[in-house]
Amino acid sequence: MARAAAKSGNPAVLILLGCLVTALLMTAQDWPPLTFIFVMLGWVLAVAVHEFGHAWIAWLGGDHTVEDKGYLSFDPRKYADLHTTLIWPLIALALGGIGFPGGAVWLREDLMRGPLWRSAASLAGPAGSFLVLVALSLPLAFWPAGEAYQTLAAAIAFLAFLQATAVVLNLLPVPGFDGFGVLRPFLPVRVRVAASRIEPVAPLIVLAVLLLLPGASTVLFGLAVSLARAVGLPTDLVFQGLSDFRFWTRLGA
Repeated sequence: MARAAAKSGNPAVLILLGCLVTALLMTAQDWPPLTFIFVMLGWVLAVAVHEFGHAWIAWLGGDHTVEDKGYLSFDPRKYADLHTTLIWPLIALALGGIGFPGGAVWLREDLMRGPLWRSAASLAGPAGSFLVLVALSLPLAFWPAGEAYQTLAAAIAFLAFLQATAVVLNLLPVPGFDGFGVLRPFLPVRVRVAASRIEPVAPLIVLAVLLLLPGASTVLFGLAVSLARAVGLPTDLVFQGLSDFRFWTRLGA
């Protein structure tokens, strides 16, 4: 897998370097657009972890086509789709501070060894997002004091919180989300066929409900906050990070 990544010129390395450079700049100056850049770059890597999780478990379960498709290379381009990876997640991030599912891997469930593996492959994505949440939360428990590091800490906290919202969203038992994928192998064929018809649009309907229906996002954020606090994420930093991320709302203030 490492050789394949090197051979294809995996941009994940450049994205990670971009995150590190942006982080260093954030310790030198308080310029909110840097938070936007840091979070967006970090979000791309987090999505890659999520999708890699799907692919890895699918490979273990018998679907070896994921290797041919490049899903095991950790190359963000292999998981990318213009709408699902860029447009809709960017809208969700910018307008609602929501970590909307943003990748796409196509798995061959017919090649996997039974329904348990198919279910596990769906669950592996949210599990990957949860691991990113934990990995980002841990350093904040030992974060050095000082205003110079506060902006970076807030950006990391907000990026971590996005993983919490992504876990909650992805576990919804709605067609198009991983939560439904966990259940699908055990459902009657007629239910699966009916669900496949609405699967392309169901996530967009959920996004519209979250952004437009009063109170809908409150439920999501409440669950995400509970999950974030459970792993020790300081929520006060999350709100500062959200404010810095949406820097355009402070222009002219």
